[in-house]
Amino acid sequence: MVPVISAIANCPNLHAHVLMTGQHRDIASNALESFDIHQINWLDVSSTSHRLADQAGELLKGINAVHHPKYALVHGDTTTGFVGALASFYSAIPVGHVEAGLRSGELQDPFPEEANRRLADQLCHRLFAPTSIAKDNLLREGLSNEKILTTGNTVVDAVRHLAQKIKPARELDELKGVLGQQKRLVLVTTHRRENWGDPMRHICQAIKRITEALEDLQVILPVHPNPVVKDMIESELKNTPRIHLVTPLSYEALIALERDADLILTDSGGIQEEAPEFGTPLLILRKTTERPEALTSGLAKLVGTCEQTIIDEAAHILKCKHTQIDRQNPFGDGHASQRIAAAVESHINSAD
Repeated sequence: MVPVISAIANCPNLHAHVLMTGQHRDIASNALESFDIHQINWLDVSSTSHRLADQAGELLKGINAVHHPKYALVHGDTTTGFVGALASFYSAIPVGHVEAGLRSGELQDPFPEEANRRLADQLCHRLFAPTSIAKDNLLREGLSNEKILTTGNTVVDAVRHLAQKIKPARELDELKGVLGQQKRLVLVTTHRRENWGDPMRHICQAIKRITEALEDLQVILPVHPNPVVKDMIESELKNTPRIHLVTPLSYEALIALERDADLILTDSGGIQEEAPEFGTPLLILRKTTERPEALTSGLAKLVGTCEQTIIDEAAHILKCKHTQIDRQNPFGDGHASQRIAAAVESHINSAD
């Protein structure tokens, strides 16, 4: 959303009131500061429960207490995004969904994200679909064509902005003492709820076996702060040679790693959209993906969490000396944020 915030700031009659719900506050603050955004309104949710219903209830009360804007924007498939759309709907505030229309086709996978994005789309005044496939998903569900604007994905805007100024990953201060200069590099991220437990254990075992088999390989894995994830990864991979478990990285460092890696293994949705910008081969550690553009473009492959499948597919890619793939990013042209800001400005001007 950062490029959207910046684009709105460039509209003479608009001001963006940025509300963050306080989850992973340090990580979020760091990412926003990369784009010189410092004025943030933090909603500190009092519930410490990991139960989704408890979190959603606290979020609904907290968001509803914030002053009411002329227009609201929510993003993606998080519980925060869905509840933000619901709170706006209850208050009769027009709300736009950035990254609308993504679908895996299975309500339980990913959980609860597939339900969150479907529900949010039903409540929104405007649906900012990143691709034509996302738009078609919305039309099949009976949503009005007049509500939908195909914009490209704002993450492409963000990546292009940062990539121009980021040094090589091995030269960044936070990675200098971690990465070996002569070793090939694999970036791994895993955190999704549906991979908790045995699936994540299988992922870890696959990473360990790949690293043991290839002596010229090093792995960097930023460990998600959720205790369920952190405990599993550390119990399986801590003190394993050439596997570097690190605390969550700055957004700049993560983008640099995506650009400079020989291979990425991830269950993240955002990285599926970012990695194609650099042509870095991507193995998706999930059963389904709501971003089929990455698959059809040949930039990514869905491998699930089977240990042997991950090993076989990673080995196949790493056998190639030059792993970068020269393809156009199917997720956008870098101008999505300006299209969204213009649509919001047009609506507010016409309403006034």
